[in-house]
Amino acid sequence: MAVNVLRKLLPLTAFFIALLVVFALLFVNQTPNLPPCEGNVTYTLTPGVNGSLGVLIVYMDPGISHERAEAVFDAAKAAGAKWVRIGFIWALAEPSPGEYNFTEFDWIINAALQRNLSVLPVVMFTPKWASGKPDAEDYYLYPPAKGEYLRDFAKALAIHYRGKITHWELWNEPDMRGFLKDLDGDGSTADEYAEMLAHFYGGIKAGDRDAKVVLGGLANSKVEPSCEKDYLRKLLSDPDFPAGQNFDVANIHTNFRSPEDIIQEIRETRAILHEFGLEKPLWITETSYTPVKRFQILPCYRGEEGFGRYVHDALVVELNEGAQVVFWAALHDYGPDRPESDPYKYSGLYTYDLEPKKAVEVFRELSEELGR
Repeated sequence: MAVNVLRKLLPLTAFFIALLVVFALLFVNQTPNLPPCEGNVTYTLTPGVNGSLGVLIVYMDPGISHERAEAVFDAAKAAGAKWVRIGFIWALAEPSPGEYNFTEFDWIINAALQRNLSVLPVVMFTPKWASGKPDAEDYYLYPPAKGEYLRDFAKALAIHYRGKITHWELWNEPDMRGFLKDLDGDGSTADEYAEMLAHFYGGIKAGDRDAKVVLGGLANSKVEPSCEKDYLRKLLSDPDFPAGQNFDVANIHTNFRSPEDIIQEIRETRAILHEFGLEKPLWITETSYTPVKRFQILPCYRGEEGFGRYVHDALVVELNEGAQVVFWAALHDYGPDRPESDPYKYSGLYTYDLEPKKAVEVFRELSEELGR
């Protein structure tokens, strides 16, 4: 998820840089131990599969030049995307209690809608005045001091964008300590996020009863130490704010996973939902890989050609497993602010300068196949 907006709040902390280095080391260290590629599996869409493709757009924050934003949205449209996932930064939209500044967000969202791109905004980053730790350097990563602050903001959002935005996502990867901080010190953010979700859901429904709330995309990493384990089950079993009644769409991330592991993750997610008697639509708001060989951890997907094949295979598997909307992360590469040690830096369908890679055609053809 884009963190470009943090430059408007605080410089990137050493924590985030260290986190990127940890990701890189994990990817590199996994490579020698991978099993050989077995067989020559061909993944194709199951006849009758319904679903849509979307793209994560990084840096699409207030402050982006309108010319750049329009070029990016044109690229998304040309790639065949039906949805775009962008950040909606609470700290910028409500700089003071009850004082809303939606002007640039309005322009961005309208520019996407004019191109028939549906928009999934990800509401995240708490304002300083609302933060549970306003004096912390990373105050924006903490839950609000009062849930009502988030509820009121969600209601204002839903009213303002009624008829334009149909789905709202709360936070990005709340199970990752790099995106949501533990306010009460119990070692888990699941209780905080469950409470945030309850207030957010109530606010969205109060402002627009037809709008849907999408669970914050869960990283669900089994290897990253900063990812809290068994997060979904903790959310659903929270004694004070059981999350099952406070979101309409389940949501996971499948970055850098093999097709087989993606299938397993989807089925495990559904199994946990079933434990709690829940049948929820499933979206996957981040699927990602890289054309950079030193970070290509899957033996069946090597080089630029392997990158394009991964784009196809991962999205096909997700659609075949019943995901309603799947997003590639990201539309274009990250910019010069991202270090070369970041495995996600070149994960775009386009370069940062919006030059198309071969993967763009793969994505477009899959979108066309879905539309037939």
